[in-house]
Amino acid sequence: MDVTRKSARKWIDSLSLRVQQALFAAATYLILLAICLLAISPEQYDLSVGDVAPKTITASKDIVDELTTERRRQAAADAVSPVYYKDDTVSDTVLSDMDAVFSELRAVRELGEQIRNAWGDEGGAFTEADYAQASGLVTRLSLSNYQLRTLMNTSESDFESLCQSLASATRTALVSTITEGQINDAINNIQQIVAYNTRTDLWYNVAIPTLRKCLKPNMLIDQEATEENRQRASDAVEPTVYKQDQNIVVKGDRVTAEQIAVLDSLGLLEGNSVDYPLYIGTAATLALILAAAWLYVWLFAPQMLTMGMSALVLLISGVLTVLLSLVMGEYLSVNAMPVVLGAMLAANLLGTRPAYVVNLAVSMLITFLTAKGTGLVTAQTLSVLMMSAIGGMVAIYMLRRNTARVMVVVSGLVVGVVNFLILLCVRALTSNDMSSVWNDAMYAIGGAVVSAVLCVGLQPILETAFNLVTPSKLIELSNPNQPLLRRLMIETPGTYHHSMVVANLAEAAAEAVGANALLVRVGAYYHDIGKLIRPLYFKENQMGENPHDKTDPRVSTAILTEHTRDGVELARRHHLPEPIIDMIRQHHGDTPVMYFYAKAVKMFGEENVDIRDFRYDGPKPQTSEAAILMLSDTVEAAVRALPDPTQEKISALIRKLVRGKMEDGQLDECTLTFRDIGKICSAFETVLQGVFHERIEYPSVDLSRAQHHGEDKTSRKQTVGAKQTEVKP
Repeated sequence: MDVTRKSARKWIDSLSLRVQQALFAAATYLILLAICLLAISPEQYDLSVGDVAPKTITASKDIVDELTTERRRQAAADAVSPVYYKDDTVSDTVLSDMDAVFSELRAVRELGEQIRNAWGDEGGAFTEADYAQASGLVTRLSLSNYQLRTLMNTSESDFESLCQSLASATRTALVSTITEGQINDAINNIQQIVAYNTRTDLWYNVAIPTLRKCLKPNMLIDQEATEENRQRASDAVEPTVYKQDQNIVVKGDRVTAEQIAVLDSLGLLEGNSVDYPLYIGTAATLALILAAAWLYVWLFAPQMLTMGMSALVLLISGVLTVLLSLVMGEYLSVNAMPVVLGAMLAANLLGTRPAYVVNLAVSMLITFLTAKGTGLVTAQTLSVLMMSAIGGMVAIYMLRRNTARVMVVVSGLVVGVVNFLILLCVRALTSNDMSSVWNDAMYAIGGAVVSAVLCVGLQPILETAFNLVTPSKLIELSNPNQPLLRRLMIETPGTYHHSMVVANLAEAAAEAVGANALLVRVGAYYHDIGKLIRPLYFKENQMGENPHDKTDPRVSTAILTEHTRDGVELARRHHLPEPIIDMIRQHHGDTPVMYFYAKAVKMFGEENVDIRDFRYDGPKPQTSEAAILMLSDTVEAAVRALPDPTQEKISALIRKLVRGKMEDGQLDECTLTFRDIGKICSAFETVLQGVFHERIEYPSVDLSRAQHHGEDKTSRKQTVGAKQTEVKP
């Protein structure tokens, strides 16, 4: 049941950690997204067609002028000549239709002739009935009364001559082809052939209506081929593009419809115009940048996934760097941006691996924002990328072991020199004009120095605000005048001495395996501060009677195991950093107090004693430093109690104790390897052999007698010297 309860509790804690990580990741993404959107969101203008531009407006990214492009493409398509094909059946159809029309017209002329003959010599005029009768004879044409009268008054010879001439000219025109859409031209050509020997009224009232009715083109447009040619011509026209930073509207000019369309596409007009692709692309790019940073953490620094409040420090460092870079890039120069500030802060406050993560994310993010969301790699963006990435790496390398303020400033100067060299290289690759490189170089050096100065100023603030464990903080805590250490030295001198020896052991072991030696030393100083509450219940502080001799072993165990909880409470009261508190809580893990367990078994019988009642609360060491402290504490106490400690006895005891911790599972949750365990044991042996080295036995000498003998000897030498002086010539 207890195992099930513990498993459930562990699962709940794991789930809670995942929820916290998810919430922190979401908050990080939203904060950075808000900064990115504010940085790339363009200024909007209240403009319409015909307004005078109040200022010159440039393109925030490459944009196609759709209206101008469409107009140019339409013009190119319209300029394409049609593709024709000849229809040989048209000639026969036209001539056949013309013969049919001539027959109807001939009937109308004959009707007119009959009516005229009926008038006789008296003459007369055609009536409406005559026109109606004539109109009924013509079904293919629609002729007015005036046109009918002309035809009805025409003689047979004139009419037949017209028909022959018109048919001949039409046949000739068809042989030379009539192009679709050029009927009027063909009629004009026929007119030039026929009209010179034809009455004008007969030509206009009879011939032209006949031609318009019957004449058809025999060179027809191939619509499919023509459309293909037009489409190719349209596609061949390159779109009209406004490049990033190119002027769209110049101050004082009137705004055209095309310019309004471009401004609207860029989201530069007030109202509902929003450049959604820009915002969606920004959100997606930011997600990719953070995913890359998370992947680096997951692959190379998984311990950062459980950093807790320290992760907030990384976020603050990154956000401050981005904000300050944007401000300085806007008002001074892009080269003056303090792009390595985040890497410096992270290296000083949290270590090199978190600094690499911050440098990776900030480098990509600032480069993206410098490019204004376009993704275009220009000389400027390349310089920013290289200065932030390479400069950050140089700063981290210089601060990896020495985070003193002087070193921070020195690293800033070195990064400035690196930035200068980067600018020279990029300018040599992208331009022949080196005149402005010196001005840019001064900005780059200044940006690196500003990063260092800001790091020096911000580091103490963040240290205090988040109670971080930094080298400077650890050095401050190691001062013997610290209140807790001073109390430990005065009130529990035995525990204080024990802590000092444990600190030496732990530091040597940490250096051997590459752990944080300063952290484990300071943790050793404070690991037993809980003994300040009941100092006389611990052997090293007892001067006479042992109170445990008259105490129930279970009570004695409760008193001893309470010192870790008391230590945590004291540490929190004195605002010690969380890693130190964790080491105080974990330095015994959940090991049993074997002395009192054995005593209880002897007193009450093994069947009446549960070893779980004699264990510390735990948890087991979670870090290499906490595990090293546990082993150092165990080894120091055991070796101090070892009678006649020799090199062989010390070595055997160390390995026995370490093996016991491993068999009890106390090292299961830390990151130490078997190779590390071997190095730790060797470091313990070296330190303890120096403490318990073999000493020579000093002889017993009577100092007063030796001193008297020396004085007599000196007196005799002085007398002999005087005599030699007297006999000298």
